[in-house]
Amino acid sequence: MCTLYKIGLLLARGITKEWFDKIKASVNEKSRGGSKKKYLAEIVGTFILVYAIASAATVYSDSGQLGIIGIGLVHAFVLAAVVYAIGYISGAHVNPAVTIGFLVARKLGGREAALYIGSQILGAVIGAGVVYATFGSSMAASVTLPADDNVIRAFVLETVMTFTLVYVVSAATTSENKIGPLAGTAVGFTLGFNVLFGGSISGGSLNPARSFGPALVSGNFDFHWIYWVAPIIGGLIAAGLYKGLHKDTDLASAEAEQMKER
Repeated sequence: MCTLYKIGLLLARGITKEWFDKIKASVNEKSRGGSKKKYLAEIVGTFILVYAIASAATVYSDSGQLGIIGIGLVHAFVLAAVVYAIGYISGAHVNPAVTIGFLVARKLGGREAALYIGSQILGAVIGAGVVYATFGSSMAASVTLPADDNVIRAFVLETVMTFTLVYVVSAATTSENKIGPLAGTAVGFTLGFNVLFGGSISGGSLNPARSFGPALVSGNFDFHWIYWVAPIIGGLIAAGLYKGLHKDTDLASAEAEQMKER
């Protein structure tokens, strides 16, 4: 009887371990699949963003029918649409400056941030490539350049504008913010508002990937460093301010999550 009991116990342990290993493998597989979805979502989201913005800039570059107000609204609406479309999958960064800001604010790990940025650059290049395939060399109108070659003015403006965007993204998407369903509108119109008054001065990029795609496809890298350095600096400042102002909120949110897990 004792021998049969021991055999039964060993079998039970073996079955339990086997089922546990299967469950663990299933969870890991789902986790990996979820990660892949995030990066794919960033590629698609950045593609849509760059495709829409570059197309609008290209089509209306000569006629001026859309005007700076129309261009600003294109930026606002397309970013809001992207946030609502993929925000629940990846957070809809679609912007290396936002991703770096999230990295500094410790909302994102280093490896994940690098993959996000790579996905965004890929999406931007594909978007610019589609615009080039459709409109040819006239898509060069979508390349961001400082007006009158005024580097300092464009640099300062891109830094400040990106600061406002990254700060709004960080604050509007925190779990404690009650405007959650309206986050896409807040983020989209922050971009559109900045493009309204900054687009004719710096090109209104606020996004290294948005500038890189058209620059690579058209082969025009004049002043391109501005559209990497300035947005990243703006994003870093925004992340630092966010950490200072929202530290208690984030701690409370983390404690609440720990209580739920218990």
